[in-house]
Amino acid sequence: MPRSSTYEVVLDASLFTPTQLQPTAVGRLAFQAGTRWMRDHVCSHRTLVSKHQVGFVLWALQVDYEQPLRFLDADEVTVDVRARVRGPHASQLEMAMSISSPSGVAVRTRATSVPLRLTGDASLSGAPSRLPETLLAAFHDDEIERSPYLSQVRALRGELERKGEQLGTNTTTFRIHRHHCEVADQWYWAETLGFAGGGREEFVMRHGNKASELRRVLTEGVRRVDVTWLRAGQLWDQLEVRTAAYRHGEDLAFTHELWITNDPTAGPYALVVERT
Repeated sequence: MPRSSTYEVVLDASLFTPTQLQPTAVGRLAFQAGTRWMRDHVCSHRTLVSKHQVGFVLWALQVDYEQPLRFLDADEVTVDVRARVRGPHASQLEMAMSISSPSGVAVRTRATSVPLRLTGDASLSGAPSRLPETLLAAFHDDEIERSPYLSQVRALRGELERKGEQLGTNTTTFRIHRHHCEVADQWYWAETLGFAGGGREEFVMRHGNKASELRRVLTEGVRRVDVTWLRAGQLWDQLEVRTAAYRHGEDLAFTHELWITNDPTAGPYALVVERT
């Protein structure tokens, strides 16, 4: 049976909106959970970087809100995380996390990363690589899946563009500061969820008079978020979040493209789909 790490997290008000765990808070909890699993069963994040010269860059994330969890619902939650190596060449590391209150599972995430062979510089730069055999040997047979994980973000966005009713577009600008970054002054991936949420809220503030259900989004939050990262961003980048909203059946969905304004020919740095 795949190994898990299970532990308790005490909740505080900073993790929440009025209606749910903040998506950015879920991302931070997911990163901490994956780091904890690696420490418990393979090696610590510090040892991974300093001794093995291996890093991981997040490529795809999905967040599912399965039932309400508000600040007044619980004092603590139980986090459970499991990991597996994926791909025919051990080219992905997948972490699956659940966050449970006394009422049951509230949030699930699946995060898929790509191993990097680090060059040893202070910026932790590196090139995609398979997981080294010395680390792969630490995974049990039932923690290795030969088929790769395939991101659904482009397909989800394409379906919205084909079948949904577009309600408008908007662009929101952010500057990347150090509190948005990790130790190597690159974007910390969990902040992408906050940039997308900010783009959604700015969209509603601008277009909320066009459809009453748009205003409801500000109070009810989201039920699913899918993200794929295409490249890394850096400290001081000027970031544009290009947002579009769609009515899709009875639901609303938002798509976000994250662009660097001083590197427009590179294409989007990340794609996000939020469903409410």
